Amino acid sequence: MTENKNQKGRDWSFILYPESAPKNWREILDETHMRWVESPLHDKDVNPDGEKKKPHWHILLTADGPITYQAVKKIIEPLNAPIPQKVGSARGLVRYFIHMDNPEKYQYSIDEIVGHSGADVGSYFELTATNRLTVMKDMVQYIYDNDVMNYADFLITCIEKSDDWFSVAINNNTLAINKMIDGVWQLKHKDK
Repeated sequence: MTENKNQKGRDWSFILYPESAPKNWREILDETHMRWVESPLHDKDVNPDGEKKKPHWHILLTADGPITYQAVKKIIEPLNAPIPQKVGSARGLVRYFIHMDNPEKYQYSIDEIVGHSGADVGSYFELTATNRLTVMKDMVQYIYDNDVMNYADFLITCIEKSDDWFSVAINNNTLAINKMIDGVWQLKHKDK
């Protein structure tokens, strides 16, 4: 990677290796008073040829306003980390911390992601309006395809399916889901 000293951004990422990081690296970052997010220790990653990668952490460093590449480089210099990279999508990066959208890679636990200095890890996993719409469409299709006849059974299904399904089912969509369930019941019982 080449250095672009004129780059500015709010979100920056870098990799940290346990073998070269100082023991107090977390305290060093905490002293910046910037929000930052620490990935689980990636100690199960492999290269395409099957060779195991060196253990490492991915770090997201977030500023309140745009900061320069040079400023970020100075912040991470005591950590012995490779050059920082400007982040296009902080949400995408934090999801990458656990390989959420990369099922072919080892799946780390979301519970191992740590937010520091006020970073809210949960906010990176909240559903966007587009994602909520996609989940709702999937739920409506499921209700139709599986002849769901009551809301209580469907909520149990949502709990078993995913947190996203359960969240969409109980937050502002109860009426639409109940109407769908009623409509399916009416279709199945109209000739009886």
